[in-house]
Amino acid sequence: MKARSLLSHTLLLGAGVLLATSAQATILTFDLDPAVPNYGDIPGNYGDNVNAASDAVGSYLVGNGYTPNVTTEYNTWKISTDTVHYNNLDFWATGYGDLTNVAFSVTSSDHFAEITLVPEPGWAIRLNSFDIAGYYIVDHPSSQVRILDGTSNTILVDYSPVTILGTGGTHSAFTPGLTHEGPLSIRFGYNDWNVGIDNINFDQVAVVPEPETYAMLLAGLGLVGFMARRRKQNA
Repeated sequence: MKARSLLSHTLLLGAGVLLATSAQATILTFDLDPAVPNYGDIPGNYGDNVNAASDAVGSYLVGNGYTPNVTTEYNTWKISTDTVHYNNLDFWATGYGDLTNVAFSVTSSDHFAEITLVPEPGWAIRLNSFDIAGYYIVDHPSSQVRILDGTSNTILVDYSPVTILGTGGTHSAFTPGLTHEGPLSIRFGYNDWNVGIDNINFDQVAVVPEPETYAMLLAGLGLVGFMARRRKQNA
């Protein structure tokens, strides 16, 4: 699948910052505890500040580490009004291709699903990959899948139109490899709640000053150290 990107799909930089190479990753599998029934709400705090393989909401897979500085938001948007209609997504256990335990739009016609990853100040999001499949074990052609800046709703990557796989127990895998400072949203299931998402793999990445700012910081620290030594010598 080839994505059309309005910005670089490998690295997005905010003004005046660079992104550190070290990262920590969490994979949202929607394995909830206690379990919820089909059509049940995905808990709004599933995926918040993950620092272990499980918490009071559910369990996760670990990629490069955990993401204690990231929270999640789940919304179902109404297309005709361009507003959030429900502050949640629903859960379904099986039948979406070969995926188990997926999140999908609360309702179908005139709606779509959105999951937003929100980093704390000083951190950025790297969206590594996610899986989407069609219900009931069938392909869904001409689907829309987009990744947006979660603050401005600017489209960063647009996979649309794309056929979401499901026939014969399959799924579509998306690997944007996108790093973004600030909230990052995945939108899918436009007019189609029979498209579900799973295995959202993302990192939190530390934000550091750009080289000029970092050099000034080091110079400042050096000056502080020099003054401290002078005071000690003059004592």
